[in-house]
Parts: sequence; C-alpha cells; structure tokens
Amino acid sequence: MRRLGHLGWIGGLLNYWFLPSAARPYGFLWEADGRVVGNANLSKVEGFPGRWALSNVAVHTDYRRQGIARALVKASIDLVRNLNGKVVLLQADRDSPETQVLYASFGFRPLATRTTWIRRGNQVPTVTEIGLARKRRPEEWKRQWELAKVIHPEGLIWPYPTASSFFRPHGFVKALGLGEVRHWVWSEKGQLVGSLSARRRMEKESWRFILIVQSEARGRIEAGLLGLALTELPTRGSIVLEYPAGIAETSLKSFGFHPERTLTWMALEPK
Repeated sequence: MRRLGHLGWIGGLLNYWFLPSAARPYGFLWEADGRVVGNANLSKVEGFPGRWALSNVAVHTDYRRQGIARALVKASIDLVRNLNGKVVLLQADRDSPETQVLYASFGFRPLATRTTWIRRGNQVPTVTEIGLARKRRPEEWKRQWELAKVIHPEGLIWPYPTASSFFRPHGFVKALGLGEVRHWVWSEKGQLVGSLSARRRMEKESWRFILIVQSEARGRIEAGLLGLALTELPTRGSIVLEYPAGIAETSLKSFGFHPERTLTWMALEPK
C-alpha cells in the first residue's frame, strides 16, 4: 500500500479526477500483481480545520474480500489521527449494507440519509398553490441559519458544515466560490418552519437547491417552496437537490425531479 501523494504526476492525476476541487488531496493505493487494485481518497476540507472527508474507497472486483478495503480505511483513519484531525466524514451507498457494516466496525456513525434529485430541462412547472411560501427578507437570515443548524447539524453541502456565510445577505459565499444565492421561506405563527435556498452552479443557468424543513412540516410545505422558487428562477439548465430519503417524493416528482442516488452521511471522531 502506498500514499497517493507520493506518486508524483500519477497521484496528481488521480486526485484531480476523484477529489473535490476545494479539498487538499491525500490518499492510499493498494498494489497487487503489478497493478493498482485498491484506492482510498482522503481530503482535508479547506477552511475548516480538523475536518476530513474520506471518499472513493474502491477495490477491483477480482481482489475483494481480502481485507484490502479495511486496510485502506484503517490507514486513512490513522493518517487523520496522526495529523490531529477531529472528524472524518464519508458518504456510503444506502443500497450497499456491507459497506456500511465495514464503516460501522471502525466506529463511524450515521448522521443522515439523503436522496439526490436531478431536474433537467426548462419546462415551466404548473404551480397551483404556494401557501405561505415567500421571499426571505434580508433580516431573516439569522433565523434561517438557526433552522439549518437544528435540522442539519451535519452540514448542507458535502463535505462542509452548516456555515452562517451561506445565509448572510452579504456573506463570503462568492469568496468561497459558491456563486449567487437566493432564498425563500415558509413561516407559521411567527416561526420559520422551512426554507429553500438556490445556489447558482458553475454550469450556465444551473442551480443547487437546499431545502430545509422542520420534521413536523415535512411532506406538507415542500411543494409550495419548490413551486415559488421554480417560477422565479431562470431554470434553463439542471437543478440538483439533496433531501432526506423517503420524504416529499410525490411533490419532487411532480416538479420534474428524478432520484439519482441515496447516500448515508457517516462520521468518526478519531481517538
């Protein structure tokens, strides 16, 4: 097994293709019979000391069930521990229970399970009811941030924690490369119970939606927030949305969203 960062241009090429652009690359490779048969990428999340993301743990089908994946994960955890990391995050496929069992054996605990939904095309949605959905007022950003911290303490955009800069009217969103952001909210009896934020992606006219809804309001207010946002945004490109698995699926499908994958966020605090 070798450190990915020690492989010169080959390691750099692998890191370029497999790691988030905002992360500092580390990693390990497993070699057998003169070729690379296993890989684990480890990224230090920029701007958040002690926070690491483990990704792309993969073993060639001919070499599975030989302890290679376990060795790669253990080496990654040991590296984070030696570098005084505070937490290691990863995403595990919900439909791969063996993978989740592997991670759980190291002490990784599940944080949330989310489905990624994609909407393509520029069709204008048919919106019949938006209920109490409305644009967020600038002074409401703190309430929206507080809601996000309670509902999604694990974070909103992988692998970052929930940060106030995403919601501030004049925060550091552009400095972080996150682009334009718009916000809508849903209030009941003076309390903020849901919000939808749209962040422009690098692709022209493409957006990432971040939908945050209190548990007691889930399945009831998502359609109104989505309908209002879709009627106000220039959506000629695609829209990506991650939302808790199994919730508001009918509403999402009615607006042209299609499920792509479901992942479980997991975390480990190295001892």
